[in-house]
Amino acid sequence: MGNLPDAFVKSMKELLGGEYAQYAGSFAESPFTAFRINTRKISAEQWKEIAPFQMTEIAWTEKGFYYDADKDIPSKHPYYYAGLYYIQEPSAMVPASLLPVVPGDYVLDLCAAPGGKATELGAKLGGDGLLVANDISVSRAMALAKNLQMAGIGNAVVTAEAPESLCSVFEGFFDKILVDAPCSGEGMFRREPRMIKDWLEKGPEYYAKMQKKILSDACRMLKPGGYLVYSTCTFSVTEDEKVVQWLLGQYPDLEICPVERKEGFCRGRPDLVEDGAPELSHCVRIYPHLAKGEGHFAVLLRKGGGEESRETEAGQAAERAQRKKKEAFVQSEIEAFVSGLPFDRDRITVHSDSAEMLPECGRSFSGLRIVYRGLPLCEWKYKLKPSHQLALALKETDFGQVLNLKVDDERVIRYLKGETIAMDEKYLGNVLVCVDGFGLGWGQGNGRGTLKNKYYAGWRYQ
Repeated sequence: MGNLPDAFVKSMKELLGGEYAQYAGSFAESPFTAFRINTRKISAEQWKEIAPFQMTEIAWTEKGFYYDADKDIPSKHPYYYAGLYYIQEPSAMVPASLLPVVPGDYVLDLCAAPGGKATELGAKLGGDGLLVANDISVSRAMALAKNLQMAGIGNAVVTAEAPESLCSVFEGFFDKILVDAPCSGEGMFRREPRMIKDWLEKGPEYYAKMQKKILSDACRMLKPGGYLVYSTCTFSVTEDEKVVQWLLGQYPDLEICPVERKEGFCRGRPDLVEDGAPELSHCVRIYPHLAKGEGHFAVLLRKGGGEESRETEAGQAAERAQRKKKEAFVQSEIEAFVSGLPFDRDRITVHSDSAEMLPECGRSFSGLRIVYRGLPLCEWKYKLKPSHQLALALKETDFGQVLNLKVDDERVIRYLKGETIAMDEKYLGNVLVCVDGFGLGWGQGNGRGTLKNKYYAGWRYQ
């Protein structure tokens, strides 16, 4: 506690009053560790039946569970490689849980890396609709893309753009937007003390200016009737309630929505904002001395106006017509392969040497820096090669030749390490390797009970 900046301590005492001593005492406690179930692949109820860890539920989401880092290492378990869960700080699960995403929505995660919130938004879509996950940094966007691939999210496009560049393509387009904005990180001081240095160098005012710009661009991309969640991992009223108050002044058609109050949710502080709107009390604040998680802030807003119809039918029809023209020239092996997959054929684009499944949204992504989009299915390099991303989007019943291993089978780890393994089946050609029914990757059967390992080298078990 001795290294906390004096200005920060003063602001926290103003914010917490008599509770400050409790907050200060929380620094002597260890941060909580948790993971969130990927409901794109497994339900919370199903997970409880197979869970290999001791765990307790998180109060604000039925998908989240605490685990004991001294006893378990979830990142080393085969279920992690199958994309069944995402390791995430407990409070960071709040923003995506507040955004009311339903299948078919067009959703934007504007500051998405490394992907904890984007993977949850993608799971909520259930494979229907579109998720655009963006981060201005290409390297961070690449890490984001990997996490979406592991989660089996096939209707996502990952971009690496400044928000204003996205506005030129997506003005008034999205049903739901999440802005987990860059911030001074006060809520993470216990977990990541290194963030104190950044706070001293920049501070809340620096980030508040950035947050206002990002939110302005986000509001331009939100359709009438759409919802926006703004969140930070800071306690600063300057970056939280005051930014929201400013936003309401700039966009009078925005309104703050009440949200269900869960255990650990504290209310916003309109009393600390000049002429603060009473509705600011609907904001959610999380403090580490009152909840089992780090500090966080989130608010759900709705843009007024009626529902706009999406002018996508003509665009979708044109895309389908174009695909049909291309399909006349494709390799027959690729066509046969994709026809056996459990996906809507209208969403699959077949090229002369590859195939992919793309989200349909009626908008062109031309001119944007795209890191990853949709779901690559296969490519032709002397013979057909299914993509690793496809394996992670499949389950045991989705493919003809399947080697389904029990989680305690020693061949699972050997497979994840890239080794050749034996099998009873005399498969020849592509084999989907699963653990307890969930896709892990591919192998090549030789017809004599041996599986040549095709697990993606860059993701192997370490």
